[in-house]
Amino acid sequence: MRIGELAALVGVSTRTVRHYHHLGLLPEPERLANGYREYRLRDAVALARVRRLAELGLSLDEIRDVLADDRGRELREVLLELDTDLARQQRAIEVRRERLAALLTEAELHPDSTVSPDMAELLRALPRAPPGSPGSTASCWP
Repeated sequence: MRIGELAALVGVSTRTVRHYHHLGLLPEPERLANGYREYRLRDAVALARVRRLAELGLSLDEIRDVLADDRGRELREVLLELDTDLARQQRAIEVRRERLAALLTEAELHPDSTVSPDMAELLRALPRAPPGSPGSTASCWP
């Protein structure tokens, strides 16, 4: 099959296939007498594997490392690291969403609402300057 057929079969562009060749992620197939690359089923499997690893979130450098290891141990390690990283990101998003939900429960939102509770407590404890004096602000602190 030709590069366009291979790309369509796996669901990538021909540019992606060429890029993977350039990076060494996909071996260059033999060329026919007319100069066209001749792809086989094994090339489609290799390309599908690269695509799947990329979809999982591995960088192209990580994919190259995984493909270089024949025993698959590296793949397991990389996937475990990816899973750990995704779990950390998910926890961080959950914390952010909890903070956002707390803000959205306030009846009235004002610019000071976005300050963390710890910072708000610290600011409330500061002595207030008389109105109109240097250092006074138009803060909404109670």
